[in-house]
Amino acid sequence: MRDDRSDVTEAEADAAFDCLKRYDHVVLAVSGGPDSMALMLLAARWRLRRGGTAPTISVATVDHRLRAESTAEAVFVGRVAAELQLDHTILMWLSEKPLAGVPDAARRARYRLLEEHANALGIGRRVAIVTAHHLDDQAETFAMRLARGSGVNGLAAMRAVRPLTDDSGIDLVRPLLSIEKCRLVATLEEAGVPSFDDPTNVDGKYERARVRQAMAALNAAGISSAAIALSARRLGEAEAALRFADDQFRATLGLTFGNDVFGQFARDAFRAGPELLGQRLMSRLIARYGGASERPRLDEIENLTERLRHESKCTATLGGAMVTAGQRFIRIWREAGRLVDADLPLQPGESKIWDRRFRVTRFASAAGPVTVRALGAKDYPKICETLISGGRPPARAAHALPAFWAGDRLVAVPSLMPFVRADVAFLEQAGCGVEALEPSAAPY
Repeated sequence: MRDDRSDVTEAEADAAFDCLKRYDHVVLAVSGGPDSMALMLLAARWRLRRGGTAPTISVATVDHRLRAESTAEAVFVGRVAAELQLDHTILMWLSEKPLAGVPDAARRARYRLLEEHANALGIGRRVAIVTAHHLDDQAETFAMRLARGSGVNGLAAMRAVRPLTDDSGIDLVRPLLSIEKCRLVATLEEAGVPSFDDPTNVDGKYERARVRQAMAALNAAGISSAAIALSARRLGEAEAALRFADDQFRATLGLTFGNDVFGQFARDAFRAGPELLGQRLMSRLIARYGGASERPRLDEIENLTERLRHESKCTATLGGAMVTAGQRFIRIWREAGRLVDADLPLQPGESKIWDRRFRVTRFASAAGPVTVRALGAKDYPKICETLISGGRPPARAAHALPAFWAGDRLVAVPSLMPFVRADVAFLEQAGCGVEALEPSAAPY
């Protein structure tokens, strides 16, 4: 690792971009700032050195329309991209802007627009979105999460490659994480390529800008961004070891998922395991069964785990999930009352994500559209008697399952099929499909 202001060498760029070889096409996310402009320049040079072999490369700029200059800056990126012989697209964030939480809303909009664009380009191909996150970003993210009291998972380094979202087929790739920002700037200066500085990057009302300013003081005290990034990388290695331990712990619990109607595991084994692994298990299960609800804070996960370990009986709701602990088992399912606006129309041949828990499908061979919504307490009794006596899942868990409706007629509840009595001609299942998703736990 170098800490001078020299430009990035060809050998360093080749090593950084080696992870892109697995893709057929990559979309460079370029805002016009020095980091992303350096990414575009280095990627264009890398492509030329490779002589036209995969991947192909294009550029996309998200115009958030938050500043008067943003459109002109996006057009400027397009001109430089053309000089580098790269196709360029401007993606507009046209929806109404929030009054608070603008950076987070802009980030979510940016990745949504980039994913939609990449999907449109990448039908039948392996596609990645590539960003210019660098070593200093790694250190700043560590500091921001440290301020929130994050654990190992949250303090671990940003991964160079990860799925863009839990249910996405598009990867997010960050090849420049080992390179300092000053060297990216030096690369641009050496090439004579201009860039724009977003004034919000130094606006103290935003958290990252405040942390960036504080990092200068830390560097002066001898706590460098490189040293912080190294600690984040080593915590990433610790996180990988903990994931291995998670698997060993889960194997002791007899964990079952009841066709994703509810999860269940042995309480004594849970109590016998390390408390940290218990917290990580509950975080993942709440992410799985909490659906589209807001993820709980780490201290809330810690408090719940403490109760499950020490209270004789325990019932709690957290992060959109219901958790109950009896003498032998702990169970968890979706809290039906937290489902909001979950009605989802499906035409034949369509597949969509419902409540961030399931991919629901209306097969192309099916006759007519359906609407997917929660089965609910009102309609559950219509099918309750068809279920195995003594082997039914908890009724409240069934209330939150995706049910398929043709008008007012209940067509199918595929998740309940394993619980249906053998002698019952149950609701028709043809033409409807449900696939459970397993989202990642929150980055605590």
